[in-house]
Amino acid sequence: MDSIKLWFMEREAVYSTLALFYRDNLSRGLKILKETDLLEKLSEYEDDIDLSGKAKVISGEMGGNKFNPGYEKELWEDYQRLFVGPGRILAPPWESVYESRDRLIFGKSELSVREFYHQFGLEVNPREAADHLAFELSFMARLCSIETCSDFQKVLEVLTVMENFLKEHLCKWVPAWRNCVNSNAKIGFWIELSNITEAWVMKDLKEIEKIIKNK
Repeated sequence: MDSIKLWFMEREAVYSTLALFYRDNLSRGLKILKETDLLEKLSEYEDDIDLSGKAKVISGEMGGNKFNPGYEKELWEDYQRLFVGPGRILAPPWESVYESRDRLIFGKSELSVREFYHQFGLEVNPREAADHLAFELSFMARLCSIETCSDFQKVLEVLTVMENFLKEHLCKWVPAWRNCVNSNAKIGFWIELSNITEAWVMKDLKEIEKIIKNK
């Protein structure tokens, strides 16, 4: 079970770090990427060339801007343009936006996401859309942190929830969101991070499906 516990811990680190970048925690996210081996581990995924390649690119960009005092400010300004505003939000980080032509928040997917959260005692302020990308990634991180590793049946139960959540939510809308980021970002960092986000959730779903199938 030690290998399963380590697997969950590594996945929790990825999900929680990605969530930071999409929820006003740019400085903390950058600090983690600079001071841990997270990008290095992602770049070593030989079975996913796309994921490993993007991790290497973003690592190279950060290294190239190591002595650029204005780099974080540039990232923050692009973050505001893409995900916050003011004005038209260029890459809305809410799932509901991508499920209808009206591109409105608080749609059907938002209610479905809340139901998933509620199963695990998690609640989001009713005034906030629960299907924000940061919330969904944080939920996956939370599932990875649940102490189930001593009971394989419980592990399978949690993996099934993860599989369903990825299929019904993250893997359905993140590709469209990633396209918006790629089309509108001014700085390569956000393009590569959105690519990593998409590649990661897709890879994670495949891995979970494989484990459940071979249980």
